[in-house]
Amino acid sequence: MFSFWRRGGDKERAIAFVDYEYWYYSYQNLYHLKPDPEAWRAELEKRWHLQDILVFGNFSGAISEELPRLRRITNTIIETGNTFNHYKKDMTDFIMLDYIYQYAAEHPKIGTYVIFTGDGHFQTVVKYLTQKRRKDVAVYGVRNSFSAHLQAVATETAELPRKVETMDRATKALIENLLSVAEDPSIIPTFLGTINTVSRRNSIPRGEVKKALLKMIGDGYVLRTTRAVEPTRTVKIIEADRDRLLRDGMLPA
Repeated sequence: MFSFWRRGGDKERAIAFVDYEYWYYSYQNLYHLKPDPEAWRAELEKRWHLQDILVFGNFSGAISEELPRLRRITNTIIETGNTFNHYKKDMTDFIMLDYIYQYAAEHPKIGTYVIFTGDGHFQTVVKYLTQKRRKDVAVYGVRNSFSAHLQAVATETAELPRKVETMDRATKALIENLLSVAEDPSIIPTFLGTINTVSRRNSIPRGEVKKALLKMIGDGYVLRTTRAVEPTRTVKIIEADRDRLLRDGMLPA
């Protein structure tokens, strides 16, 4: 995952290129989600002085409904569907690649290129930017639809959606509960007590909460330990491993 801030905290100039067809349809087909371009732009702006976001795609059909949301993050939207009489998805890649090469030649002061695509065809341009132009290249891709070869040549990579976006409701409710009770030493978060509380407060069946909690324990996100409640008595409790949850994308960054 990204390492925040560089060069003593000064934000470096960056430009972003997005294959929105890839992002939109990968989210839809793999996760039944829609992209959140505004949140993504905000994430980029935490790290870089963002010059622009160039968004590419054939915005016909259902994806056309995304245009108002995209216009809230950029005025640079390149419609690739009308470029050729017989449109093919490869045309979006071709046009996006052409823009990246042109931008690299015409804007030498840009230090970082952010590219949102999972297509291995972009290996060549990433190598060009890093090796020939001495640029940093951060590549975003959709989890389970992200070329390993492309990731290997990038300066850094990030996968979306993060786990926090795809977690089931019981897991989300458990994390919220465990982080909350950790702030109150008077609450003793036992295994059964946590299940009952989360189930009751969120109207989730106990069996569903128990299954989610056991999985989190098995995956190492929830730890079983003991707490002294009296000088001679201890109780078994559970607690969230906050650092691991954050590291694995199960908490907002």
